[in-house]
Amino acid sequence: MSRPDRDPRKRLSRPRMPGEMVDPVSIGDAAALVGQELGLAEPLVFTRLVDAWAELVGEVVAAHSRVRAVRNGVIEVAVDSPGWATEIRYLESDLVGRASRLVGEGVVAGIRVTVEGPSSGAAEPPGNPPR
Repeated sequence: MSRPDRDPRKRLSRPRMPGEMVDPVSIGDAAALVGQELGLAEPLVFTRLVDAWAELVGEVVAAHSRVRAVRNGVIEVAVDSPGWATEIRYLESDLVGRASRLVGEGVVAGIRVTVEGPSSGAAEPPGNPPR
């Protein structure tokens, strides 16, 4: 017969060692904790920006750029030519505002652009770089 003060779903467990996790943690939560310890933005912020990139910058600009990372409030963007880097820099303050509305105020402070060239094996998307 079970005691009324005990929940039958709870198991007795062995004593925990210092630093040992008490409850299981999802991989996503574990990755977020590691990312925070390394000073990286939460993976969810990166994922939301990647998923919404075409919406934030427009289809033509998105065809020539991609979000590489988010570190210390800065979105790192790779573009395939210097002309597209100039376009992203020109749009920076507007993009920071749009990104902030998407992921939360104070999360995104700026954008860093690097020119990496088009990805290998991909067909060149339509649209000329801005002049």
